[in-house]
Amino acid sequence: MAGFIRRYGYFPGSETISLIEGVVIVDLPPPGAISGVGVGTVGLVGEFVDCGSAISASITGAISSKHKPVEVTSAQDMLDKVGGFDSTLGKFGAEMGNGFVAIRNKKFFRLVLQPVNLASPLGTRLWRQLPTNVSATNANPVVPMQAVTLAAGTEFKSGASRARTAKRFAFTGDAAYATGVDGATVGATAVTQVFTSAAANFLTSNVQVGDILVVGVIGAAGAQGSNSGTYRVTVVGSATSLTVEQLDGTSFTWAAGTALAYRLHDNFTADTGGNYALVNTAAYVIPARPLDATIANATIIPPTITAPTPTATTWDPLAGLKLATHPTAPGLAYTATTQGVNPANDATIDALYTAAIDAFLSQELPEREVAIIMTARSSATINNYLKTHVLTSSALGVGRVAIISPILTTYDVATATGDGGVGVGVNRNERVFYSWPGALTYIPEAVNLNIPKADNTGNTTDGILDVPGNGWLAAVCSNLPPERNPGQAASPVPQVLSPILGLQRGVQSLTMADYIQLRAKGVAALRMDRTVGPIFQSGVTTSLIAGEKNINRRRFADFYQDSVSQRLVQFSKLPLTNSTKDAAVGEVVSFTEELLSRNNPAAQRINDYEVDAKSGNTANLEAKGIYVIISRIRTTPTADFIVFQTEVGEGVVITRTT
Repeated sequence: MAGFIRRYGYFPGSETISLIEGVVIVDLPPPGAISGVGVGTVGLVGEFVDCGSAISASITGAISSKHKPVEVTSAQDMLDKVGGFDSTLGKFGAEMGNGFVAIRNKKFFRLVLQPVNLASPLGTRLWRQLPTNVSATNANPVVPMQAVTLAAGTEFKSGASRARTAKRFAFTGDAAYATGVDGATVGATAVTQVFTSAAANFLTSNVQVGDILVVGVIGAAGAQGSNSGTYRVTVVGSATSLTVEQLDGTSFTWAAGTALAYRLHDNFTADTGGNYALVNTAAYVIPARPLDATIANATIIPPTITAPTPTATTWDPLAGLKLATHPTAPGLAYTATTQGVNPANDATIDALYTAAIDAFLSQELPEREVAIIMTARSSATINNYLKTHVLTSSALGVGRVAIISPILTTYDVATATGDGGVGVGVNRNERVFYSWPGALTYIPEAVNLNIPKADNTGNTTDGILDVPGNGWLAAVCSNLPPERNPGQAASPVPQVLSPILGLQRGVQSLTMADYIQLRAKGVAALRMDRTVGPIFQSGVTTSLIAGEKNINRRRFADFYQDSVSQRLVQFSKLPLTNSTKDAAVGEVVSFTEELLSRNNPAAQRINDYEVDAKSGNTANLEAKGIYVIISRIRTTPTADFIVFQTEVGEGVVITRTT
């Protein structure tokens, strides 16, 4: 980019304008009747089962936050990047937070996700057992090698303590890179043992520490069977000898044997630890989330659901799956307020959210194109931080709005419209949209699970959950053209809102008087219309200032300003000649003329415009390299109030004109 884009709500003066090269947007308040809209890329921060895009693992296995939002393009892409449904995430029926539920059933033009970091500060290591060899003379696996992806959220259990992986990992299915049938062992019991092969050259085969040695034949007689298994290389001793350990590092007994079948595989076929022995802390790169308590360091944990026991002819791809906690104390540390099952809100989780929200301030793709941001969890701190974020982001040149909701235990109009807690009044700004009440929707992944209801009357197992309204409003705004009112009932709104089954539990029937008050207080209120179904009654921002009340005004202003500024920035730092001035003005006129669409009424998006390249300029400004282009847009008002006047009766006088 040739320069920076800044936005001010006033004309900042030449000394401020000239601080840095680029384009300065002067976003002056319009007359009260003007409305507008914006673009449709939505960014969501939430609690996802896979928080790989929120973390980084160091060379010592330390897990720290490193956020990088990811765009998802389909349901499968979402599962691949942030994982599926996990009923332990989020405080259902209250603050919410479950990222999967926040986007389930909703359609977005574009969607960018940022998980919060729920992982323990130290990583873990995973491994599986590979199929042994066909026979003493055939070093092929008893079943073909299979690649398998271990999904994020896979649960492991140590006693009563559970842990779930917080990142997916794919074990590869690569064929062996070296094989033989002349393996030899010396009978011993030890933590490590030496394996030899006179015909091998482990050096030229480039065997690495951490690679996988598969020995013997399962169920065979003698050393061929008793020594069979999957082992990790710890030392490449010579061209013909390897020192190996059991995957779990425990002492093991090998019988003296010769003519043993063996294979060597790359480490990632069976182990997430890479080129490291078990004790090396650098191998512990898989983040995990304990659910109940701290699990001590160097603990080997089986999965909660184990694979079938291997046989000479069958072998599950996840046979022998285990998780090892980090060798360093405290191991897999547990923080109840963030990693416990369905934690309520507190300052710790607020801090995780605010750190994740900051990732959207980056000027990298795709986050810089996000025009609408929201969070899966609601709290006073998070909502307030979203307001601060959109003001900061917009000042840096990316026009952005936030859509917030109160917690689901907000049941009445007075609380929603109040000035405290998570009420609308505490975060008033035209860049903040407030949606209430929440909605009921069917989440099939939640069927037969006990999920709390929003009205505090217990749990539901039918999959019909209470969800906040912000996601629905975001989906509507994402799918509408920038000049439309999100409160409209015309297509595509009915399709976008069709998964809504009703208002959330706990909210009593709202009357017309309630919706009048909600509109007056800046609440985009969800309503179940008897004719068209779910709609947002009023497409209003939280601002009570005349000219800033309509959502479509704010969004269109961002759309227009950012679109034109991206055209104008190419002229930054060019000589301020008449040719440069004419070209810059021409860009503004060309783009705005497209919006007016004089010759195609169906494509018209504004009522009229004026581009003024004279009145804002003086010789003094030009001498400082400042050139002012003033654009005035009269947008098309939406038909918010339709008056149908009738006279019905026997005495009505009909006047006809010919």
